[in-house]
Amino acid sequence: MAAFATEQPTAVLRNPITLERVDARLLGGVRKVNGAEAQGVFSAASKSVEYSDRLRGHYRESRRMSCEIPCNIELVLMDGALYDTGVAVLRNISPSGALVSSFEMSGGNLPTELFKIRLVLKGELYAGIGIEATPIRFAIGTHGIGIKFDEIFVAC
Repeated sequence: MAAFATEQPTAVLRNPITLERVDARLLGGVRKVNGAEAQGVFSAASKSVEYSDRLRGHYRESRRMSCEIPCNIELVLMDGALYDTGVAVLRNISPSGALVSSFEMSGGNLPTELFKIRLVLKGELYAGIGIEATPIRFAIGTHGIGIKFDEIFVAC
């Protein structure tokens, strides 16, 4: 369509390109596949790891790896008061978060107000690594808490 009322339409607009010409131009000689072939190609693609990662991407920042790392845990209220302490286990971990479960807390419960979780990892490979995190979700099936890392530090 012309930008101004006095302009004349260009030749491209007077002679629109047909769909066959567009296919030939865009595909550059690549053969067309029939429905069965296309179904097979997309079926194989849907089974690939990259395809499932793209689908999962809407709720995870990065892929998590299964692990079993024991840790000391502190529940800290937003005003800085220590609510409870105990031990737990990291069940999976990624660069941005983790799943913490198997809580053994002295008080035996979680606060009803907002809180942070402070972890100090134990074990030969991870001893002294500290993590301060925000709880993101409660995992009912594993009785755990999904956390997002706020800060990673070295505990003394």
